[in-house]
Amino acid sequence: MLWFWWRDRLKTCPSTVFILFFYSQERVCCMRILITMALFLLFVNRAVFALGECGLACSLSGSTISEVTFGDKFGLSLQYVYTKMETIRDGDSRIGSNTLLDKVASEWPDMPEGSKSFTIPTRMIMQKYTITGSYAATDRLQFLVSVPYLINDMDMKMRMRHQMDGEHFMDMDMKMEMETVEGLGDISIMGLYSLRENEIDRPAERLMVGFGLKTPTGKNDENTDSGNRVHAMMQLGTGSWDPLFLVNYMREFSPFVLQGNLLYQLTTAGDEGYEFGDQISLDISARYPVNKYISPGLELNGLHTGSNNDHDNNFSRPETSLLDNPDNTGITAFYVTPLVNVKIPKTGCSTDLKFQYPLYQHVRGIQQVVDWRIMASVVWNF
Repeated sequence: MLWFWWRDRLKTCPSTVFILFFYSQERVCCMRILITMALFLLFVNRAVFALGECGLACSLSGSTISEVTFGDKFGLSLQYVYTKMETIRDGDSRIGSNTLLDKVASEWPDMPEGSKSFTIPTRMIMQKYTITGSYAATDRLQFLVSVPYLINDMDMKMRMRHQMDGEHFMDMDMKMEMETVEGLGDISIMGLYSLRENEIDRPAERLMVGFGLKTPTGKNDENTDSGNRVHAMMQLGTGSWDPLFLVNYMREFSPFVLQGNLLYQLTTAGDEGYEFGDQISLDISARYPVNKYISPGLELNGLHTGSNNDHDNNFSRPETSLLDNPDNTGITAFYVTPLVNVKIPKTGCSTDLKFQYPLYQHVRGIQQVVDWRIMASVVWNF
């Protein structure tokens, strides 16, 4: 619905080109479109930003904390997330990649029948482009649609043990690069209802509850060119229909603006038999407007995910891969996120730039975790 409205909007503005300078309303319309397009290119162009543990917490939660829900009728959010993962943790302790491979290889027999191999990730880069649209059906009821596009890259290291002649064997390490997996992710829809709102236009206090659904629009059966199944966490989707529950509270304590967001994702098994663990995220944000247009701030983020379950064993290869072992899933983590919000005068646009850094991470088993994350977004209310 939002895209059809947007297309019609673009069609109506060109008709006013010849009288643009005589009618301020048409001039403002075209200025907003041009500024939005320019900011979109600035924030999501891969050349500019070229610079798991995220999921909906980075997109849908971020949208409900942003100003996309404050539009008079419509809101549009364009978000880019860049996540870098290199650190490997055993519980809450760091473990080096070579140390981990040595530990695995120490359990192999000196004279294996045939050969042995084990693969671990050494570096993951996950990029997500998300378009979120909001529509206010009434003063208290609005709807959100979140459409992600994912780009997943991963470097790996494999240790192999081969039997040589006689009583000798040889270990060899080999670096590998996973083929890039990219495409449409899982689309989420949500309805939000304001239980408390002291003002309609620009409330100083607001309490919202939301119920939604994550749909299985992203592919979850991607294979590499060699025919091997892509790791479950690197797939574009989960293949499952997951209910979503949200509570959002905003309160203005002049000059500070505080906001809290609680999101719970009740996961179900996908059509390939893989079930990700339930996820709950908590975001607390504080902003201080230094003037009418610039507001620096700080967020504290908490995340807990349960362990995964590969019901049909389509992805589980615990003997040969760290990623393909459901025992190495589930995490509790806390992050700190400094941010800055900038409003563009007379356009209805605002931008957010955030840098997220982990304060604490405790994993179940052995996992690669987030080292840092950058998030940039453009929001337009109209």
